[in-house]
Amino acid sequence: MHTQRSKLLFVPIILSLLFGAASLNNLYAQDDNEEMSSLRIVGEAKRLPSEIIADRDDNRDINGNLTAGLRIISDLTGLTFRSNNGIHKVQQLPGYNLLYLSTNERVVSIYKDGYPPFQLVLNDEGISLEAGEVWEIQVTGDQKSTMEPVQFSITPENSTIFIDGEEFEVPGTVFDTELTTGDHFVQIRKDRHEFIDDSISVSADRVNTFRYTMDEINPVTVLINSTPEGASIYLNDEPGARGVTPLRVNIYPGNLKIRLTYPGYSNVEDELEFTGENRELNYNLQRYIGYLTVNTTPENATLLIDDQPQSQRENIELVPGAHILEVRSSGFDPVRRTVDVAQGDSLVENITLGQITGNLFVIAQQENTEFTLRKDGQVQEEWVGSKTFRNIPVGNYQLTAELLNFDTQTREFEIRRNSDEEISIDLNQIQGRGTLTINSVFPDAEIELKGPGFSRTYDEAPIQLPSLQFGRYQITIEKDGFDDVEKEVQVNSLSQEVTFVDEFQPRSKGKAVFRSILPGAVIPGVGHGYLGKGRGFLYFLAGGGALAYSIKSYVDYNNAYNKYQTALDLYNSAGSTADFAKLRSDYRGHYATANDALDQMKLGITAYVAVKGIEIVDLLLQKSNKKKLEEAKLQFSARNNGISMRVNF
Repeated sequence: MHTQRSKLLFVPIILSLLFGAASLNNLYAQDDNEEMSSLRIVGEAKRLPSEIIADRDDNRDINGNLTAGLRIISDLTGLTFRSNNGIHKVQQLPGYNLLYLSTNERVVSIYKDGYPPFQLVLNDEGISLEAGEVWEIQVTGDQKSTMEPVQFSITPENSTIFIDGEEFEVPGTVFDTELTTGDHFVQIRKDRHEFIDDSISVSADRVNTFRYTMDEINPVTVLINSTPEGASIYLNDEPGARGVTPLRVNIYPGNLKIRLTYPGYSNVEDELEFTGENRELNYNLQRYIGYLTVNTTPENATLLIDDQPQSQRENIELVPGAHILEVRSSGFDPVRRTVDVAQGDSLVENITLGQITGNLFVIAQQENTEFTLRKDGQVQEEWVGSKTFRNIPVGNYQLTAELLNFDTQTREFEIRRNSDEEISIDLNQIQGRGTLTINSVFPDAEIELKGPGFSRTYDEAPIQLPSLQFGRYQITIEKDGFDDVEKEVQVNSLSQEVTFVDEFQPRSKGKAVFRSILPGAVIPGVGHGYLGKGRGFLYFLAGGGALAYSIKSYVDYNNAYNKYQTALDLYNSAGSTADFAKLRSDYRGHYATANDALDQMKLGITAYVAVKGIEIVDLLLQKSNKKKLEEAKLQFSARNNGISMRVNF
């Protein structure tokens, strides 16, 4: 044994010489750590949306920024914490520790006797700290400690003791329990007495008895402020509000519960250990609303939220939670749905109502019947003749049918869901006669009038027709040198007067001359277009006759020339016995006939050219149709005003 102990004694000396004292210490520390249990994370970290860090001065870090909360739940006691930026404060509560951290914190170190330090890297656990938010994570480790009896002696009696955050009532002055060996955190509280916070060490090698005495204390005047002001203040479990902010109240140091309420804002619920050092508590209340925008089709649909009609559609302020959204409109199927609005949300709901429709078939017995369809007094559509409407909105309608010289009919009907509504309209004709007067700036214009059972042409204007059957009439006016004018007029019980002045459009003189130059232009249309029907027709007859005579002469010439060629061939091929004198006489006679026909053709062409030349000269000597119209307007105005006037251009 002695030899063995001597050998073991040399081991540290040799190691010290080889590696140095520091290396030897690290070796022992490594052996110790291998024997120690490790701390570990249980489950996943989670954000607690229902909990916030109160916006209060003592909850702000050294830079004045609101801190974030990290709740560490553990079945281990005596945990201590450090962070790179410094922990603002630690609140030990039953079952967990609440760490107040700066929002830029990245690593929290956790310490426990008997365990190596544990580095909690927040990003690795999915924790992103935001001001006022609270995260929760669970930490555990294998425990190798033993349970030992512990006694607490506390004066005065009937106090409350918290051991590692777990609450116990002390029914007298002595409290017996069992605790694991190691360090524990003890808090002793009694109303209107000073706080006691202490760290104790429980050992298996001694009697674990701890004695505490609490002195009475006086209340402290505290100013409670809020932004906005006017929030109701509730303290501890008092049934009613103490008042509204800002308010000064007397509070005994100890556990304090403060609740602030203000309409439209989130309630502030704060639990703190009031030590009396902080004489002013300031809170910033957050608007407790979300925003909802509702777009509806049709736009004029009625919007209800929680059965209350809404006058606005954009950024409606709602208390967070579930709300019943309903959209209604006459003739549409209503939509009812539930929307969940969270605090600070800006939701947009697009709702399109399904239209309730039916079909409408309108049959017109008179094809030109004019229809007007109205719904709730508003014109929906106007049309002529029969028509089919598919998927027309349901509702009450009014259909009006009109046709000149027929009575007017109005039908009221209702379109129902998926129904077919058929309406046949047969109007009754109104029998009667009316008066029609037709006047023209050119009194010599030719007027043609056509209507129901009526067709007639007149040579001069004005025309007065005192008894025409009701109906629609077509008026056509022709005037040499002008385009034809057409107009429709309805004859009814009212006297109708139609006057044609500015409707006349002069034809181009240059265009008429150009057309007359063309050999084939000797047609009635050329003369009619500018010279008038009479003179134009004379030129047509003269030119046409000359051209026809020329064509006939050419045909006669061609026939005579062919006969001449035949007779000449017979003469040249005749035998000695032929009658040469007769053959000579024949071909000479045919030659003379052909020569006469050729002269006649030349005469006809000369006559045609002469007629065309005279026609062109006549066209060039004519007045401008534009001047004719201006002169006619002056004379028309003079006639209507009773003035005798004639103007020549």
